[in-house]
Amino acid sequence: MGILIRGGRVVDAAAQIDKIADVYLDDGVIQKVGEKLEAKDKDDKIIDAKGLVVMPGLVDLHVHFRDPGQTEKEDIETGSHAAARGGVTTVVAMPNTTPVIDSPDRANYVKNKAAQVSAIHVLQAGAMTKGELGEELSDIAGMAAAGVPVFPKMANLL
Repeated sequence: MGILIRGGRVVDAAAQIDKIADVYLDDGVIQKVGEKLEAKDKDDKIIDAKGLVVMPGLVDLHVHFRDPGQTEKEDIETGSHAAARGGVTTVVAMPNTTPVIDSPDRANYVKNKAAQVSAIHVLQAGAMTKGELGEELSDIAGMAAAGVPVFPKMANLL
C-alpha cells in the first residue's frame, strides 16, 4: 500500500525543491514528487496536505529522555512520541542518565527499549568516562560496536 500526499508545500533543501506538489511513497520510500500524481492502487492512503509543509524529518542532536533512572521526568516512549509530533524523526539521547550510559549493556538497554516503544530513530550517546566522573575511560570501543554514534565531551572533562 502506498501513500499519496497531495497539495502540500514540498521543501527539500538537498533536492532544491520548494513548491506546491504531490509526493508518492511506496513502502515508506519516496517514489515520485510532482504535480497531479495519482494513486497507484485503490488501497493507497491519500493525505490532503493543502496548507501544510511536507519536508524531511528533523534531527535533534541533544535530548534528555532520562531513561534509565529518572523516568518520572521523561522516558524513551514519551520523549520519542513528543519528538515525532514535532516532526523530529531521529534523536540522540545524552548519556547523563541514572545510571550513566557508559557501557555496551546500558547502551543496548536504550536501543532495545526504543525498538519496542518508539516510532522514531533513537540513537544513544555514550559517556566518555565511567559515571561521567572524568577519571577512568568507559568502554568506548564496546559502546561503538553496540551502535553508539557519538561520545560528547562533558563539562567535567574540560
